[in-house]
Amino acid sequence: MAKVITVFGATGSQGGGVANALLEDPKFKVRIVTRSASSDKAKALQERGAEVIEGNFDDASSLERALQGAYGTFVMTQHSFEDPDFDQLEIKQGKAVADATKAAGVKHVVFSSLENVQKILGFPCLHLDSKAQIEEYMKSLGLPLTVVKYPGFYDNYLSLRLVQKLEDDTYELGYPLEGAGMHGISVADAGFAVRAIFENRAEWLGRTVGFSAEKLTIQQHADILSKHLAPRVFKPSKMTSDAFSKLPFPGAKHLGDMFKFYRLGNPDYSPELTRQLYPGTRGLDQWVADNKEPLLKAMS
Repeated sequence: MAKVITVFGATGSQGGGVANALLEDPKFKVRIVTRSASSDKAKALQERGAEVIEGNFDDASSLERALQGAYGTFVMTQHSFEDPDFDQLEIKQGKAVADATKAAGVKHVVFSSLENVQKILGFPCLHLDSKAQIEEYMKSLGLPLTVVKYPGFYDNYLSLRLVQKLEDDTYELGYPLEGAGMHGISVADAGFAVRAIFENRAEWLGRTVGFSAEKLTIQQHADILSKHLAPRVFKPSKMTSDAFSKLPFPGAKHLGDMFKFYRLGNPDYSPELTRQLYPGTRGLDQWVADNKEPLLKAMS
């Protein structure tokens, strides 16, 4: 009998990677929760065999439907920097899904959390701290929990996030890390790692895994992209995290605080544990080689 796994955020990056990995394994039946069952991404998952539940974190009855009879669930909460109270809304939603998971008697909860920067470094980073507070609430309920933490996604390069073409036709990678390294992974590979956690509940229950393929400086990112996407030339930004925080767009302050944490906080992400879960985890060099055509298309 296939085990039902309810995947939140399945039409996005993280949840999409998890749903895709689970759909490839007949031991699991995937149930996704989405605000719009008629969206292209929801329909594509449904065509591959996923059950689609229309609902959201603010609708208790939809959470009940989504989790009824589920063996496991992958939970990720979302935020919009456009909302001034985004962190409190995210905590409220996280607590709602935690309560619903407890009520449904789900046997294995995999929660995508992040670090409590306020506790670690003494300054707030609201979109990380909020997830850490949800994690603490889940633990207080005694949920059968495995915590995963995602680093930066290689996949962000496909949407040219933080990539800017300069007047001299070079490309600047706008991660303000001031020479420090950053962990990274592709969301597809992380999805297979999550699947392995669901496959091996007894081994991973009560544990925390920080996903990582490897830790590289942004200069190393630039060198890899330049090698595969020549004649395009990439280089790291010289901007500091404090200067990034002052940029005029929603969330700049919070993202700047996150990059400052990446630089100073030494977050605990493990390429060894990640490859134990999914030996096929690719480093950036292999991922860029595999995605050369879509990367070039994004830059054309």
